[in-house]
Amino acid sequence: MASELTNSHSGFAPTGLRREQLLDSVHNDASSRDEFALKLLIVSLFIPEGFSFFIGDFRLSVTRVLVILFATKVMLRMGRRQGVRLASDNMMLISAVWMLLAGAVTEGFSGMKGAGILAIEFVGTYLAFRYLTPSGASVRIVRFACKVVVVIVGLAFLDVLTGRLFTYETVKGLTGYVKPSYEAALAAYAESLFRDGAIRAMGPLEHSILFGAVCAWWGTLAFFVFPGLFGWTIAGAALFGILISQARAPLLGFAIGIGLVLFYAGTRSFPHRWKVLGALIGLLLMFIFSFSGSPIATLMKLGGISPEAAWYRQAIWDTAVPLIMQSPVFGIGVSPDWDWGTNSALIGDSVDAFWLRIAMMYGIPGAIFIFAAMVSAFWGGPIDKWPAFSSEERRLSVALGVATVTAVFLGFTVHFWGATWIMLAIFPALRAVLVEQVLLCREVR
Repeated sequence: MASELTNSHSGFAPTGLRREQLLDSVHNDASSRDEFALKLLIVSLFIPEGFSFFIGDFRLSVTRVLVILFATKVMLRMGRRQGVRLASDNMMLISAVWMLLAGAVTEGFSGMKGAGILAIEFVGTYLAFRYLTPSGASVRIVRFACKVVVVIVGLAFLDVLTGRLFTYETVKGLTGYVKPSYEAALAAYAESLFRDGAIRAMGPLEHSILFGAVCAWWGTLAFFVFPGLFGWTIAGAALFGILISQARAPLLGFAIGIGLVLFYAGTRSFPHRWKVLGALIGLLLMFIFSFSGSPIATLMKLGGISPEAAWYRQAIWDTAVPLIMQSPVFGIGVSPDWDWGTNSALIGDSVDAFWLRIAMMYGIPGAIFIFAAMVSAFWGGPIDKWPAFSSEERRLSVALGVATVTAVFLGFTVHFWGATWIMLAIFPALRAVLVEQVLLCREVR
């Protein structure tokens, strides 16, 4: 009898152990699939829009399809997931609701459709990276994205080597996709595509400025998170990409990002460094907006932007702000058509300022909500001293904030759409992943 009990017990223990190992294996496999899915989403950001397709009157790119699928996957999991709800989770939801509401109020069903797909891109991407990123995978995802950006810089360099928009022309030859705005700019040798006699590189991105912005963000992240040969190589490649894009605003953004990294490195013993720096910048902005008749142009000229570009952007603000103030709550509509012709200095309907364009589309509250969605993941304070983090995770927790600050700044001189609009949701999502890890550990303790 004792022998039977012994045999039974000895047989039970390995069975329980195997069950636990099996569960761990299943969990690891699921985490690996989720990480692969996010890396696939990152790659899809750089698939040219010439490979997109229509379902009805909806243009669907590979990225949009993946975002919809992954966001749906997240929502199906939400009921079984144990975690912490953060301010950024709430602000993303509020932003999406307001975008839909503003679109419906200003343009009815068509406006709601236009706002809806943009809300899906922004909030869906946040949900995917926020809830599908496995614990400890944030650094690996950023490292992978940095490698992808180097490939994109190589593709963009082909624009310079061939003297034409290599990716666009190649895709046009394969699919027959033609973008009238590109064709008109190429025929007119417009400054949007050419500068100083050379074509402005943009690779598979929608514009050279957006290509430069991508390089500025990921180059800054690489420089900070991965000190050493890898990080410096990525940052050098990113700087090269900015230079061949001939975009001045991203170059300034990259300089600001690197400056903030060096400021952090030199003030580690001073815990209130960001508050002091923020206060000084706030005072400078207050002074400029109080005493300058053209504050946007003044800021841009101080940042090294050409006087011509600075005054043109000032003209855009001077024309658009009065229109916004006529409908400050919901904006003037999602459609790109607006009354730009009232200012003879403007030559088209392009609004080269993200925050201004967002206020036009969704009103001043919409701009505030989207801004809050981008920065609310950082409201809880610094987590770069958390002992359970690796050194790279600690640096990443700060670097994501630096990239976000750079994006906020560039948003006053650059309009983000396409891949860059989606990337604005990746930074707070990865920061939220790190914050949740800290909060869950604190609860256990």
